[in-house]
Amino acid sequence: MKTNIGRTFEEIYENESDTIFRFCLVRVSNREQALDIMQETFLRLWQTLSQEKKILNCRAFLFTIAHRLIIDWYRKKKSFSLDRLMSNNNETGYDLPDETIESSPELGAEGRYLLEKLYDLDPSYQYPVYLRFVEGLSPGEIGSILGITANATSVRINRGLLELRKKTGYDKMEQ
Repeated sequence: MKTNIGRTFEEIYENESDTIFRFCLVRVSNREQALDIMQETFLRLWQTLSQEKKILNCRAFLFTIAHRLIIDWYRKKKSFSLDRLMSNNNETGYDLPDETIESSPELGAEGRYLLEKLYDLDPSYQYPVYLRFVEGLSPGEIGSILGITANATSVRINRGLLELRKKTGYDKMEQ
């Protein structure tokens, strides 16, 4: 049974590791931290498979774990930054974004611009729009990641796109 789990894990890792890493990298803007979160995500997948628990949608399972780990990371980082800010007034407490994201050859100028504007959206719209159009997940998969229905996901995607069009000025181009 363990070899079967090993093959299953390897197959899932081969298919999803790049996607999960990219998701983490866009969220945390730090390559090393994104790698750590991705590794922890796959460690939890291995633990779940080892316990012979059933996973209905592996991709949604991985994104859910990564999403929660990112939230935990930001909570820890926020408290650390506030502590550091209180103890030393000369430091800003903010991390600069990783340079590799801004100079990434995969993203054209317009893609970088849209990703930048995506960060200006409310988080309730940010995640659904990102997962739908960057990662290519279905509304049902996104809903299971965020713990909402597929219908609510579709509504958030549509509202997020409307907001994104307003922020980028694309809504005026259609008139």
